[in-house]
Amino acid sequence: MGGATPGLEAREDRLLVRLGDDRLAWFPANGRGRERLMRERRVLRLLAERCSFRVPRLLFESAEGWDVRAAVPGTVDPWQLYGRVRVDSGLARRIGATLGQMLAEQHSRIRPDELVGWLSEQPDWPAPAITLRGGLAEVVADRQLLGELEAVLDANERAPVAADDRVLVHGDLGLHNIAVDAAGAVEGIFDYDGASCSDRHHDFRYLLFDECNEAMLEAALAVYEPVVGRRLSRARIRLANAACAIGFLADRHGTPAEARPAGRTLAEDLQWVRAALGRL
Repeated sequence: MGGATPGLEAREDRLLVRLGDDRLAWFPANGRGRERLMRERRVLRLLAERCSFRVPRLLFESAEGWDVRAAVPGTVDPWQLYGRVRVDSGLARRIGATLGQMLAEQHSRIRPDELVGWLSEQPDWPAPAITLRGGLAEVVADRQLLGELEAVLDANERAPVAADDRVLVHGDLGLHNIAVDAAGAVEGIFDYDGASCSDRHHDFRYLLFDECNEAMLEAALAVYEPVVGRRLSRARIRLANAACAIGFLADRHGTPAEARPAGRTLAEDLQWVRAALGRL
């Protein structure tokens, strides 16, 4: 786009402008961006109608495809929050319990048949294994490890999805897409751009933290499972977490080891991958 425009942030086919007073203006950068914004607005309307938790609220929608939204109130600082949950398992459990309740509403109050034809049937991350293999080979020199990582990606893609496990999935739910108050209480969830009608297990894959002994995940499931009336597969969640970690590792090909394309250095990405493999 040439020189940077003050207050303008490029976001994958879209442009974001922060207007102040917790208002956000979203503009399509191309035709695909227009489709993405339309799809996310449809998801946000369903959530606002059916669920009690906060999501971005639509204030204005233009005929040209741009819109203005009220952001979820609270603080968004995922790395600071991650530092807190690493040493405070009580906070991890409280966040997990709240997210479990929110996901129970999201997964049970919107019928899958309402999503057919306009939402993807799988999350957009990680990318397909065939796409990731080239980048992964550039990053990982250990051939044995490379084979293990490719096998995990293949297993994740082959994992069957029961018909009654297809729900409205956020797909990128983690500390980076929630707003919290000063005490760490969750105010709401945002960024439904990658929403899909897919396996409910994917919405728990970023609630795994080695340092907290899976405290956040187990707290979420302890609330979630009685509400939806089913027990989720911990093995499936761990597999999905591992596949995501491998996807980020592959996606950093061509970047220096100390670069942070997704907020982590090469060493930190490898640490996540090895921890995820250990859980499998």
